[in-house]
Amino acid sequence: MSDSATAETAVSTPRLAALVVLRTDVGLVRSENQDFAAYTTAREERGSHPGGRLLIVADGMGGHRGGATASRLATEVVKRQYLDSETGDPAAALRDALTRANARIHSEAQSNADLRGMGTTTSALVLKNDRAWFAHVGDSRIYRVRGGEIEQLTEDHSLVASMVREGLLTTKEAENHPRRNVLQRSMGVSEEVEIDVRGPFDLQVGDVFILCSDGLHGVVKEGEIKEFADRPLDEAADQYVKLALERGAPDNVTVLVARIVRADDIGDETLADSPYDETVRDEIVDQSSRTTAKIPAMKEPPPDGDGGLQPAAPQEDEGKADEQPPKPGFLRRLFFL
Repeated sequence: MSDSATAETAVSTPRLAALVVLRTDVGLVRSENQDFAAYTTAREERGSHPGGRLLIVADGMGGHRGGATASRLATEVVKRQYLDSETGDPAAALRDALTRANARIHSEAQSNADLRGMGTTTSALVLKNDRAWFAHVGDSRIYRVRGGEIEQLTEDHSLVASMVREGLLTTKEAENHPRRNVLQRSMGVSEEVEIDVRGPFDLQVGDVFILCSDGLHGVVKEGEIKEFADRPLDEAADQYVKLALERGAPDNVTVLVARIVRADDIGDETLADSPYDETVRDEIVDQSSRTTAKIPAMKEPPPDGDGGLQPAAPQEDEGKADEQPPKPGFLRRLFFL
């Protein structure tokens, strides 16, 4: 390849970054949040063979303890297995991670009578360089909003969704069907599970990805999700949860929102990479009691390749003794892809 061709390629393929926000709420009916969500940080990704940014949402089911345990295990095992994978293929790493998570949940359920029958949905998305992959089981969803249009990337593994695909129900009829929550596929219920794995597909600047449990998409329509996708990420995520709460929030509500941007467009004021990177569970219903704490910005040049951000040295206005971690349910990150 000539030098001129190399230079042209570099100009036409800008390096991308992903802004990520997470919100979770117990809702107005449930007493426990059985959703679980997480995403990888730059520190965790160093040395990972498949690489990229991994986002996961899981919605547990199966009694008081079972649902919360299943969603937590799914998220933790998928995250750990993906990061530790020896393959450089994100699709293969995702499939193996979900396969191992399914086996772990099933094993725990069989060995503990209190957890018998537990299961969970799991939807995982990888954003790497200018491409993306996902793996999916259940009826949590991954949407992509691009150019003012919304697309559901995942396929619901539910009874009513299957009936809609077979022409036995209309989409409108499915929304209020008495068996709309019956899953045909979930993690941990059986020794083996069929996993949908898709990708790679391209990333474009301005793409917005929404990963959510059915506590959100069950009461917030696709058109409304699309409507707020072009807002600032904090505002969009807040609005999604607010709409669910205004409509009674009969289930836990969890949403991850990610926007693809040019790395060069990110300023120092961007909220980024915090030490408070644990997945959190939010059981506060009163929205007025919530605030979003700022997370110190990263202030160093981006690394080469697809590596993540490096932690910056504290500045004079950072690391103050009275600085508080984000309130539960409110996390934000910046990642270079």
